[in-house]
Amino acid sequence: MNANAQTLRENLCAAFCKDVAVVQRASDFAISLPIVGRDGDHLTAYVSTQTGGWRVSDMGATLMRLSYENDLSKLLTGARKKLFLSVLQESGLTEDDGEIFIDVPADALSKGLFSLGQGATRVEDLGLWTRTRVESTFNDDLKAVLLDVVGQDDLVEGYEVPGISNSENYPVDFYIKTPGLPLYVFGVQNRDKARLTTIILQHLAAQTQKFNSMVVYSDVDEIPKLDAKRLMNATNDSVASIADRDVIAAKIVHRMAA
Repeated sequence: MNANAQTLRENLCAAFCKDVAVVQRASDFAISLPIVGRDGDHLTAYVSTQTGGWRVSDMGATLMRLSYENDLSKLLTGARKKLFLSVLQESGLTEDDGEIFIDVPADALSKGLFSLGQGATRVEDLGLWTRTRVESTFNDDLKAVLLDVVGQDDLVEGYEVPGISNSENYPVDFYIKTPGLPLYVFGVQNRDKARLTTIILQHLAAQTQKFNSMVVYSDVDEIPKLDAKRLMNATNDSVASIADRDVIAAKIVHRMAA
């Protein structure tokens, strides 16, 4: 073992134990952390020298393991993407092309290893999020966006439109008060909600109600095309993803000014 590897091993042993596994590779060191992932294997950190310190990386292994049971293009969207970015930020980590890493000073190697290990296990837990939990978070996120745009006084949640038959069976997710026609906003996160929203809008229109409507999708690509097409024909405005906050705000401001 050369001097660099010996120094690294000494630093690691001071933080963990004398039996920590340090394997020197061509351009870095592979370290088996005393942290076990969901697959039962120990997490591995890859440490390379940086100017004035170390880079501690997972070399893409965390997202690769997550992809075994999930389609990452769909998993890391909406509420889960927001949580993913939050986990990285809280742990001081960076993600670049699938690689998760942290750069630390020379005297903070143990901190970097713990940060990577903790962050990687939290990211893996994203695969355990149930659809129900994601949908609940989506509704909360949509409400927060609307409150930012119009404020509490002009927003009514769970609105029952007066003057129509069986109004309790056709609730509006959010009613926004405007100087002109009322604006009804619906959050759509799955096929069932897309179909229900279409029925509600068609019923309100059949009752000769005059209103504007907006649909905000969690991710329009997750809605079957025929259901999305029917809903598009029933609503005035639609936003493809709740992540498009500026688009949501612009469409609401336009309706409020009309």
